[in-house]
Amino acid sequence: MKLKIRKAKKLLSTTNNTITVGANSVGFNDSLAFSKVFKQYTQSSPSSYRKQATETHLSN
Repeated sequence: MKLKIRKAKKLLSTTNNTITVGANSVGFNDSLAFSKVFKQYTQSSPSSYRKQATETHLSN
């Protein structure tokens, strides 16, 4: 599961794909289930994670 979340984090921070597409890319058929698992592992929703990653990247 950690590997799926790691891949999802990379996709969220490096692509403009929807969260559903990202969830499907790492093996989740249900984006709601993906969001719940993602938040359990990262303490952040996928959309919040993407926003933070984008802001961090732009400030560097």
